[in-house]
Parts: sequence; structure tokens; C-alpha cells
Amino acid sequence: MAEDTNALIRRFEQAFSEIDTATVDELCDPNLVDHNPAPGQEPTLAGFKDTMAMYRAQFPDYVSVIESVISEGDTAATRWSVTATHDHDAFGVPATGKRVSASGMNFYRLDGGRIVDVWTQFDQLGLLQQLGAIPSD
Repeated sequence: MAEDTNALIRRFEQAFSEIDTATVDELCDPNLVDHNPAPGQEPTLAGFKDTMAMYRAQFPDYVSVIESVISEGDTAATRWSVTATHDHDAFGVPATGKRVSASGMNFYRLDGGRIVDVWTQFDQLGLLQQLGAIPSD
């Protein structure tokens, strides 16, 4: 069972990275709750898909690497890292052309083989410091 869950979560993370909304719809419950929605987004599946598109628009060359996936029962977690070039306005910061990186974790709850809850935590402070929006000292 854990192998199936890990494979599902890897497919989901890949779909996020590729803005593959069809796969996201396949893997998520229509009533998905995003417990950490991006600013201005609803905590819904539609809001989550809007967030996917927003990140790709802000960082067109966004590359995500899944460092690890673990699961037990109806819960799964990923540890990931991303690199991208800040080619468009992001988080209220005009494009800098800087190459940035961030790391984070996602936590998922599944029901009936579909994702019903997602929690995302990432180093947004570090990202904003790299963009020059917040002093790093």
C-alpha cells in the first residue's frame, strides 16, 4: 500500500511541476482542502491549480526535485527542492533575473486513493531574501 501511495504522490508532485491539471484532477478529491493557500488563493482545488499556474508564470524555468517521499496509512509527506530564475514579478518583487532556490515539505491526507488535504511548508523567507525583498542580515 505504501508503494502505491508513494507512486501517487510522486505523480502528483510531477503534475504540479508540469502544470498538468488533468492529472491533478485525477489524483485529487474535488473537495480538496489546501491548508496553506498562496496569498489571494482560495483553499480549494481550483485555488491550488491557480497557484500552480502562478508559480510557473513567475518562474518559467522552475525545476522541482523530489528528495524523498514517505507514507503511512492515509498520510504521506514529501521533501523537495526547487531552482528557478526570477524572470517575472513574484511576491510583489519585480523580476531580478536572479537564479534562486528553495526547499520545502508537503504533507498529504488521502481518502479512497485520492488526495483530500494538502499542507505546504517552504522556506519563503529564504526565497524573499534571495530576491532582495527582505534583508538577509
